[in-house]
Order: sequence, then structure tokens, then C-alpha cells
Amino acid sequence: MIEPFVITQEDSDITQADTTADELQDLFKYRVPKGMKIHLRPDDVLAFYGRETDDTAMQANALVKLELRDATAEEKTPLVNSAQYANFNGEFQDEDKLVKLEIANERIVGEQEYISLMVKNPSPYADKDLSYFELRTHREY
Repeated sequence: MIEPFVITQEDSDITQADTTADELQDLFKYRVPKGMKIHLRPDDVLAFYGRETDDTAMQANALVKLELRDATAEEKTPLVNSAQYANFNGEFQDEDKLVKLEIANERIVGEQEYISLMVKNPSPYADKDLSYFELRTHREY
């Protein structure tokens, strides 16, 4: 059965880590649980609100990337390829203003594979405890 599904930073399958200034690093990494598949579609959307460790908004020119990784985390496929943080605007309600995935066709993410939200913020660090996101997609289980 395939149904709508939202992945957030609160999901139990998320790993979180603060990022280092001026390096593209994982802020949130979701691992697809056993017995489930994620169906990423071209009209799926990503909402993101980033805060720095000093509790200020991330800089508009910070880069945000969403990446699909295989179970070994070695094979990587961009889903949103280095969008500027300004594109996100902290918007979560109006789906027309959210960032769409940059894929032409549906991608199936198998169990134990990863979807990683990465950030490169000029300074200071992106804070995992103050930032949040939603990936509105579909799952099969």
C-alpha cells in the first residue's frame, strides 16, 4: 500500500548533527526502516527552516542539499542540488512556495537506504536542535 508520508526531524529514524561552518555536511539523515520503501516523486516538496547555533536565522546564501544514498552511503544522487537557503523562506504551508525535488521520474528508496539533508552555512554552525524540516513524499509498507 502506498500512502502520503511526511519525514521530519522528529522521526525516530533520523540522525541529527550540528554542522561545521562553511562545509557541506549532514544536518539530518533519515534511514528507511526495514519493511518500508519511500516513493520520491517529482512533485514531492521539501520545507526547511534553519537556525544557527547563536539562535539566528541561517544566512540567505547558505546552501541546502537533499541527497539520496544507498545503504553503504557511497552511491549518492542529488534530490535538491545545492539550493540557496533564501529559496526556502521558512515556508511550510503554501505548497506552491515549497522547494520541489529535482527529479524527472519517481525514485524508490529501499530499506536501509538514506535521505540526507545537508547544509553549508558560511558562519556559524547550523544547529540541529533549532532547525526543522518536512519532506512530503510517499511510503510503501
